[in-house]
Amino acid sequence: MAEISKGISRRGFLTASGAVAAGAAAWGLAGCAPKAKSEKAATEASASTAGGTAGFDGTGNLTWLGEAPSISDSEVSETLETDVIVVGLGASGPAAARAAAEAGAKVLCFEKASALTSVASDIAALGGNTLGKWGRGDGFLDKTMIVNRHMAEGSYHTRFGVIERWANESGATLDWFIEASKDAYIADETWSEIPADKQANYIAPFFYPMPETYDWTKEDLPCYPTSITFSNLKKVQEDNLQVALDKGAEVRYSCPAVKLIAENGKVTGVYAKDVTSGKYVKATAKSVVLTTGDYLGNEDMMKFYAPETVENGVGTLCITMDSEGKPVNVGDGHKMAVWAGAAIEQWHAPMIHHMGGGAGADGRGVMGANGYLWLNLHGKRFMNEDLPGQQLENQVELQPGRECYQLFDSAWPEQLKYFPAAHGIACIYREDELPAYTANGLKINVRTPADLEAAVADGRCIKADTIDELLSKISGIDAETAKKSIQRYNELVAAGKDSDFGKSSQRLFALEKAPFYAAKCTPALNLGALGGVVSDEDCHVFTGEGEQIEGLYVAGGPQGGRFAVEYPISMKGLSMGMCITFGRIAGENAAAHK
Repeated sequence: MAEISKGISRRGFLTASGAVAAGAAAWGLAGCAPKAKSEKAATEASASTAGGTAGFDGTGNLTWLGEAPSISDSEVSETLETDVIVVGLGASGPAAARAAAEAGAKVLCFEKASALTSVASDIAALGGNTLGKWGRGDGFLDKTMIVNRHMAEGSYHTRFGVIERWANESGATLDWFIEASKDAYIADETWSEIPADKQANYIAPFFYPMPETYDWTKEDLPCYPTSITFSNLKKVQEDNLQVALDKGAEVRYSCPAVKLIAENGKVTGVYAKDVTSGKYVKATAKSVVLTTGDYLGNEDMMKFYAPETVENGVGTLCITMDSEGKPVNVGDGHKMAVWAGAAIEQWHAPMIHHMGGGAGADGRGVMGANGYLWLNLHGKRFMNEDLPGQQLENQVELQPGRECYQLFDSAWPEQLKYFPAAHGIACIYREDELPAYTANGLKINVRTPADLEAAVADGRCIKADTIDELLSKISGIDAETAKKSIQRYNELVAAGKDSDFGKSSQRLFALEKAPFYAAKCTPALNLGALGGVVSDEDCHVFTGEGEQIEGLYVAGGPQGGRFAVEYPISMKGLSMGMCITFGRIAGENAAAHK
């Protein structure tokens, strides 16, 4: 069993405990913050990386790639022939297999793990009949606005055609995806009571009805109300794969594909290795779909494409393991594609969105990523705290020691409703706990007195009767400067205007009502390494010269053009939404390939 990484040595890089794995799958890949690294640990981590953490060195050499395996006929124990091969059964694979099978193709799937993998719980989509049940169907949002927002958040390194196609087809794809799960129950509202016989597999909208105190149309950085959560997304993925199986598809588990069969710019199959026998399977097909996931578990690729995350001591969360207990998301598909001539896009996006101080396996920070007063170890306020989790993370990484504190007082129950109805934000107060069957994605936004008491009891939150006492309990902080910063902040609150950083007046709350609280905030976990091969909205794959590689399609983690620079969280479950949309597109196009 692995553990959460706090260092970046080769031994400690790939991490996840069983408890965190279960929690992460349930809360839709929301980050939980590891303890801040000491300067000594940071130095050791830097020293442990051969050649430092720099990526591209100007030579064009992909230091992470290695040589493609050389496989002789004597090592092949089985030869198969099919129409479409799907490599990887995670977020995109089941959709790709189902779509190809429904199109009449004979489908063969290879999966590295011993079963279908599932690491999310939420899906973002635009339009369609499912969202239409809550008045959020076609026409609810301006899709062009959404596409342009996404392009801007990726600094225009993403591909407009890819994002636009997701926007146009995600709603219908969501409807199609859910149809496969016949016993899935659709809730009337976000926290509706769910019938006892439906609690194991239900679907609910996020923030329906919308809290009266949140108007996303007036927010500078809105969270769009266009996402749904699943109590058991893995079950729905399995139901989609079952559709393919019922139509004759075959699945080989614990049998990772290791090399594409390619010649003269054309892919005609794969070599896969049966981990039980150690022998190779040679499978030929008209087309191959790579849905192998990201490369978060590959230290060399992380150093190359996201060196800043290594330098900043950002821990990683790798959930699904193979038969040897190693992470499955190590860039296998990326490597196979490059060996076959594909180009990797330049700009990648780490998925690191803060969920607040003391976030645990369930992704629930002590008081979420809420924009209360945040102070660094110098005792200074350093930002407009009214930020989404990804942008908040970026600011935390800039602070001395990459450590800061979120401060609030005992008036928090009345204040929560004024915070954004957004991912990672505590904006719903309840006296009592939610029912045990509640989808974990829906628990993230709710806080109860018992939640705070538990955080104080287990040391994730500091509690004190006076400001002086609170600051005395924060190790390493400049208490005198911090006290002045609090006084200044209280003055701004009294004036009703944040003339220092411009935070919205509705989220200005003074620290004046004892007891007082502080939650330590350090870098959150990296939940995904989003960057892939150069590809288009039809899931075709291209060489560095812009030539299409015939017979090769891609969706999910190894698909390029989706995200760049950072992961936007304006819509909860956006990555998963793209995974199923392009999984379906890739499967359909692969089946149609001649």
